[in-house]
Amino acid sequence: MQALLESVGVDHERLQFYNLSAAMGPRWAEICSEFTEKIIELGPSPIHRALQDQADLKSQKKQEA
Repeated sequence: MQALLESVGVDHERLQFYNLSAAMGPRWAEICSEFTEKIIELGPSPIHRALQDQADLKSQKKQEA
């Protein structure tokens, strides 16, 4: 899956998999905090940016018409 993300221009670090039991609550909290920091470091999703750009173009075209 990470290779597929890279092939479409999304950093593979935006996807992580973990195998945890229900008894591993503290570790789950650590993982969530670490991943949140990583996503903030990576910045906005390129998919979100592309969709926003597309919406902006549609809006511009409607205003021009």
